[in-house]
Amino acid sequence: MKIIFVCTGNTCRSPMAEGIAKSYLPQHEIVSRGIMAQAGAPIATHTRHLLETHEHPVPESATPFTDEDAQADLILTMTSAHAQHIRMMYGETTPVATLSDYVGEKMEVSDPFGGSYEVYEATFQQLTRFVQQLQRKLGTELV
Repeated sequence: MKIIFVCTGNTCRSPMAEGIAKSYLPQHEIVSRGIMAQAGAPIATHTRHLLETHEHPVPESATPFTDEDAQADLILTMTSAHAQHIRMMYGETTPVATLSDYVGEKMEVSDPFGGSYEVYEATFQQLTRFVQQLQRKLGTELV
Protein backbone atom coordinates (compact mmCIF):
# COMPACT_ATOMS: atom_id res chain seq x y z
CA MET A 1 0.00 0.00 0.00
CA LYS A 2 1.35 3.43 -0.93
CA ILE A 3 0.62 6.12 1.67
CA ILE A 4 1.44 9.79 1.11
CA PHE A 5 1.49 12.35 3.92
CA VAL A 6 0.82 15.90 2.72
CA CYS A 7 1.30 19.35 4.23
CA THR A 8 2.04 22.76 2.75
CA GLY A 9 5.80 23.01 2.22
CA ASN A 10 6.93 19.42 2.98
CA THR A 11 9.58 20.68 5.41
CA CYS A 12 7.93 20.20 8.83
CA ARG A 13 4.79 18.11 9.38
CA SER A 14 4.60 15.69 6.47
CA PRO A 15 8.30 14.72 6.60
CA MET A 16 7.85 14.15 10.34
CA ALA A 17 4.86 11.91 9.63
CA GLU A 18 6.81 10.12 6.89
CA GLY A 19 9.77 9.34 9.16
CA ILE A 20 7.56 8.14 12.01
CA ALA A 21 5.36 6.06 9.70
CA LYS A 22 8.35 4.39 8.05
CA SER A 23 9.29 3.09 11.50
CA TYR A 24 5.78 1.96 12.45
CA LEU A 25 4.58 0.75 9.04
CA PRO A 26 7.63 -0.76 7.31
CA GLN A 27 5.50 -3.03 5.12
CA HIS A 28 3.99 0.00 3.35
CA GLU A 29 5.50 2.45 0.86
CA ILE A 30 5.55 5.76 2.73
CA VAL A 31 6.43 9.17 1.26
CA SER A 32 5.58 12.79 1.96
CA ARG A 33 4.78 15.74 -0.26
CA GLY A 34 3.81 19.40 -0.07
CA ILE A 35 1.05 21.10 -2.01
CA MET A 36 3.26 24.21 -2.26
CA ALA A 37 6.65 22.57 -1.77
CA GLN A 38 9.76 23.93 -3.40
CA ALA A 39 11.59 20.89 -4.78
CA GLY A 40 14.86 20.32 -2.96
CA ALA A 41 14.16 22.70 -0.06
CA PRO A 42 15.79 21.40 3.13
CA ILE A 43 13.77 19.72 5.86
CA ALA A 44 13.35 22.00 8.91
CA THR A 45 16.24 21.69 11.38
CA HIS A 46 13.94 20.87 14.32
CA THR A 47 12.12 18.23 12.25
CA ARG A 48 15.43 16.63 11.30
CA HIS A 49 16.67 16.69 14.90
CA LEU A 50 13.49 15.14 16.32
CA LEU A 51 13.47 12.34 13.75
CA GLU A 52 17.17 11.61 14.31
CA THR A 53 16.81 11.71 18.11
CA HIS A 54 13.97 9.18 17.97
CA GLU A 55 15.85 7.07 15.38
CA HIS A 56 13.32 7.50 12.59
CA PRO A 57 14.30 7.84 8.91
CA VAL A 58 14.80 11.44 7.80
CA PRO A 59 13.58 12.53 4.34
CA GLU A 60 16.29 14.31 2.36
CA SER A 61 14.39 17.33 1.06
CA ALA A 62 10.99 18.73 0.12
CA THR A 63 9.04 17.27 -2.80
CA PRO A 64 5.94 18.78 -4.45
CA PHE A 65 2.70 16.79 -4.81
CA THR A 66 2.32 15.56 -8.41
CA ASP A 67 -0.33 14.05 -10.66
CA GLU A 68 1.27 10.64 -10.09
CA ASP A 69 0.91 11.07 -6.31
CA ALA A 70 -2.86 11.39 -6.73
CA GLN A 71 -2.83 7.68 -7.71
CA ALA A 72 -1.61 6.56 -4.26
CA ASP A 73 -3.67 4.10 -2.23
CA LEU A 74 -4.10 6.58 0.62
CA ILE A 75 -3.33 10.30 0.88
CA LEU A 76 -3.32 11.68 4.42
CA THR A 77 -3.18 15.43 4.88
CA MET A 78 -2.37 17.55 7.90
CA THR A 79 -5.42 19.83 7.51
CA SER A 80 -8.81 19.83 5.85
CA ALA A 81 -7.62 22.67 3.60
CA HIS A 82 -4.91 20.37 2.18
CA ALA A 83 -7.49 17.62 1.56
CA GLN A 84 -9.87 20.09 -0.11
CA HIS A 85 -7.06 21.35 -2.35
CA ILE A 86 -6.22 17.81 -3.51
CA ARG A 87 -9.89 16.96 -4.13
CA MET A 88 -10.31 20.19 -6.09
CA MET A 89 -7.25 19.43 -8.23
CA TYR A 90 -7.75 15.68 -8.72
CA GLY A 91 -11.43 14.96 -8.11
CA GLU A 92 -13.70 13.73 -5.37
CA THR A 93 -12.75 10.08 -5.89
CA THR A 94 -9.12 10.72 -4.91
CA PRO A 95 -8.38 8.61 -1.78
CA VAL A 96 -7.67 11.58 0.51
CA ALA A 97 -8.53 12.33 4.14
CA THR A 98 -7.01 14.33 6.93
CA LEU A 99 -4.78 12.16 9.09
CA SER A 100 -6.76 13.19 12.16
CA ASP A 101 -10.14 12.24 10.65
CA TYR A 102 -8.76 8.96 9.31
CA VAL A 103 -7.65 7.86 12.78
CA GLY A 104 -10.77 9.18 14.54
CA GLU A 105 -9.31 12.35 16.07
CA LYS A 106 -10.75 15.84 15.94
CA MET A 107 -7.67 18.08 16.16
CA GLU A 108 -5.82 18.74 12.90
CA VAL A 109 -2.02 18.92 12.86
CA SER A 110 -1.01 22.57 13.25
CA ASP A 111 2.02 23.95 11.44
CA PRO A 112 5.07 24.38 13.70
CA PHE A 113 6.92 26.39 11.01
CA GLY A 114 8.86 29.22 12.65
CA GLY A 115 8.07 27.95 16.14
CA SER A 116 10.38 26.93 18.96
CA TYR A 117 11.78 23.45 19.43
CA GLU A 118 9.01 22.81 21.95
CA VAL A 119 6.36 23.62 19.33
CA TYR A 120 7.96 21.13 16.94
CA GLU A 121 8.18 18.57 19.74
CA ALA A 122 4.44 18.93 20.44
CA THR A 123 3.73 18.36 16.74
CA PHE A 124 6.06 15.35 16.77
CA GLN A 125 4.21 13.83 19.76
CA GLN A 126 0.83 14.42 18.11
CA LEU A 127 2.00 12.82 14.86
CA THR A 128 3.50 9.87 16.73
CA ARG A 129 0.15 9.26 18.43
CA PHE A 130 -1.74 9.55 15.13
CA VAL A 131 0.66 7.19 13.33
CA GLN A 132 0.31 4.65 16.15
CA GLN A 133 -3.46 4.86 15.70
CA LEU A 134 -2.98 4.50 11.94
CA GLN A 135 -0.88 1.39 12.52
CA ARG A 136 -3.68 -0.14 14.61
CA LYS A 137 -6.31 0.81 12.04
CA LEU A 138 -4.38 -0.60 9.09
CA GLY A 139 -3.62 -3.73 11.06
CA THR A 140 -7.34 -4.44 11.29
CA GLU A 141 -8.12 -3.65 7.64
CA LEU A 142 -7.34 -5.62 4.53
CA VAL A 143 -4.60 -3.75 2.69
